[in-house]
Amino acid sequence: MGDGARSGYKRGVFKALAVRPAAPDVGAVVRSLLGVLVAAGLGLYLLGPSAALAAGGAAAIAGAAALQDSPHGRFPIVVGVSVAMGAAVLLGASTSAYWPVFVVAVAIGCFLAGLAWAAGRNAGLLAAAGCVLLVIAPPTPPSWAGVVGSAALAVLAGLAQAAMIALWPRRRWQVQRQALTVAYRSLAADARALAEDPSGEIAAAPLRRLREVFTFTPEQAVRHPLAYRAWYRLPERIGVTLAALAGRSNVDHGLSPILAAAADVLDAVARPTRANAKVTGYAMGRFDAVAAGASDLESPLIRRLSAQLRDAAALRYGEAAPDTAELAQRRRPGLVGTAAQAAALIRGQVDADSPVMRHAIRLSVAAGCGVAIARVADVAQGYWIPLTIVMVLRPETAHTYTRCVGRVAGIAAGVAVATLITLVLHPAGPFAALCGVLLLGAVYAVAGRGYVMVTAALSAALVFLVDVSGVAGLVTMGDRVIAALIGGVLAILAHVVLPDRTSVRLRQRAGELLKAEIDYAATVLRASVHDVERPGEQMAAAWDRALRARAAFEASAATGLMDDRQLRRWLSSYRAGLNAVTASCAALEANLPARRAAETSTALASAVDEYVEALRGDPQTAGLAWTLDVTTLVAAAGRVRAELAGVDDGSARVLLTEIEAVTGHLVQIGSLQRVSEPTSG
Repeated sequence: MGDGARSGYKRGVFKALAVRPAAPDVGAVVRSLLGVLVAAGLGLYLLGPSAALAAGGAAAIAGAAALQDSPHGRFPIVVGVSVAMGAAVLLGASTSAYWPVFVVAVAIGCFLAGLAWAAGRNAGLLAAAGCVLLVIAPPTPPSWAGVVGSAALAVLAGLAQAAMIALWPRRRWQVQRQALTVAYRSLAADARALAEDPSGEIAAAPLRRLREVFTFTPEQAVRHPLAYRAWYRLPERIGVTLAALAGRSNVDHGLSPILAAAADVLDAVARPTRANAKVTGYAMGRFDAVAAGASDLESPLIRRLSAQLRDAAALRYGEAAPDTAELAQRRRPGLVGTAAQAAALIRGQVDADSPVMRHAIRLSVAAGCGVAIARVADVAQGYWIPLTIVMVLRPETAHTYTRCVGRVAGIAAGVAVATLITLVLHPAGPFAALCGVLLLGAVYAVAGRGYVMVTAALSAALVFLVDVSGVAGLVTMGDRVIAALIGGVLAILAHVVLPDRTSVRLRQRAGELLKAEIDYAATVLRASVHDVERPGEQMAAAWDRALRARAAFEASAATGLMDDRQLRRWLSSYRAGLNAVTASCAALEANLPARRAAETSTALASAVDEYVEALRGDPQTAGLAWTLDVTTLVAAAGRVRAELAGVDDGSARVLLTEIEAVTGHLVQIGSLQRVSEPTSG
């Protein structure tokens, strides 16, 4: 990689790093909000306020889906969201005038939206947003032109957002793609150089910059699934394997052709175009042919490199399970494949003990009751009752009531602020839509400042989008706040009447505690091989989170059936295993110097990083308690052991001892999770 390419890439990285990690790309957000404003304006001009709400709401939801943090696969998701929003508008507009039918429609729609949490947090939030469009449908007699027109505008508004992300992708995605291209080209150049001179090294700067543009901070990396982290971890692992092969090549020059063949594959993978798919297949075939003649002594490294190259090709061409013979036919899952994957996850949660199923039932019953109360009692601004329920309820097992109350308070504050703005400015029509869009921008601005502020900003935006006439006064504000409070009470009652089972809640808290303890261990391990900023503060924060998780676990265990002998035995074993993990991490932290005396080798740092990734696993989902992938963890620990085998250093010996101790204890905990889970309650 030339100096010009390096300097150009460096400028791109620094531009990306200038954006706050918690904030979305400002340009992409502005484009999305402009799409919402145009959609709402067209709906208002063509069909009236109801269509403006449907089109603007669908555009806002599709725009939020388009801003998800993923390097590819957004377009089919946004298209699917657009169709789903159109269906929600169609269902609401056609049934809202007949309240018994509308109650049933809302109950069914909210039940399906609750089940969507099985497919992940983003899917659950998008489904809840669709329910918002459903429950706020005005109770006006439907006409074919109005119903079909509103639904069509909603779909078109969402598709317009999909078109905008295709034409003007987020700057961060562009920087990430550029970083991937630079990293793979650098690896290809290094592989060719190592084939000629095995004493060379792998350039570390492109790989380090690749990690930076994908993660920004280690804390942000934890929130990403393993599939996302593979984008920057896989090139690092390939670099380590290439360096290991080059070291063997010093004594066996027959490995040079393998390095050269790997360079051809990496060059083809650097630009995953349709034309390069066939080139990648041919390059992979040549690599297999060259590798077939390698000696048995080198076969483990060659097999590792072969698997990594296949994974790189699969990841760049949008597949999860690579097949060299079909590289030219690689396609991304698409809308149908994404929907099929989500349906499979939802089917797995159709069980009475599932927290997702219980959430779906709670949401369905509470929202249906909220609509019935609003219509039968003729509550002024009554749509805020089911709207509050949809915005408040989540499939949470920890701090449930506190978060419900916090969200209701945020809704009340947002309604009050929006109503006061109405009293001062008297916005109506397009001006009201503009105010709603500006407040949607405030939702993005406060996205990293807590759920209360986000809920307040969102409810304020909804005030303007729902009531574009702008006719509101202090009485209207009081009616909205009272309706929101009624909805909040119904949401809390739903949790009281239909709580999660004691055993399920205990299992979820046990998973949360295990994840918190592992995050503490990962923080200590990362500080052992990397120079991190303020390591003491990071470890103290991780330990504080672990303490809070332990307190929540013990509180949940105290409410369990303590006369159950199996449960007591399980709790005793689980506590003992976690205490042993904590002791190992404390010993490692005590051995941690303020600054490491010597630079850690790239191979060792990569091995420890891979172990940390295996520790952290995927983020916890609503439907399943967090569990360990014991097989991956043991394999990663073996790689650390291999890297430290020839190192004669006291700190390295302590690191290896504690990693093996942590692995052993976690394997025992993993067996407890699989075999001896609490079943009472």
